[in-house]
Amino acid sequence: VFENKHFFKNAEKRIKHLQKELSRKKKGSNNYNKIRIKIAKKYQYIINSKKDYINVITNILINDNQVICMEDLNVKGMMKNHNLAKSIHEMNFGEFKRILEYKCEWYGRKLIQVDRFYPSSKTCNVCGYINKGLRLSDREWTCPECGTKHDRDINAAMNILSEGERIIGSRTAEFKLMER
Repeated sequence: VFENKHFFKNAEKRIKHLQKELSRKKKGSNNYNKIRIKIAKKYQYIINSKKDYINVITNILINDNQVICMEDLNVKGMMKNHNLAKSIHEMNFGEFKRILEYKCEWYGRKLIQVDRFYPSSKTCNVCGYINKGLRLSDREWTCPECGTKHDRDINAAMNILSEGERIIGSRTAEFKLMER
């Protein structure tokens, strides 16, 4: 589990203040340009901080694992939910996936992507029961079949790992058939 650092959320108050100052300046004046540059530097600081944090996380994942399994998320579709869009944008999933893919290729690791429609959060990783009534707001749930209490994210990660292992197993079986 990696922490979401909320780089934009932490700098949002300062950016709003600077943008308010900018709106009060005459366009094209020296003071207008000074504030515009301050805003650009603040945004650049946020972008650099995000990239650095993503590189730190991907390096940890690459160094600790030979195989990495992740869900193939529909980020564009997730951004249409206006309640979650800001948080999803701040997580920078697309950049994370792109960097992880090229580092896996660079260091010879396998990146397995599990289908986005696989019910990873809703499936009990102990008995396989699928909880169809699970909502996005439910962060924890108890399996009615086996009684196991699940944290939604950890349960999803365990299910994605087992699905990734199943995919790897089926791929190796295909390669063995092709060799014959």
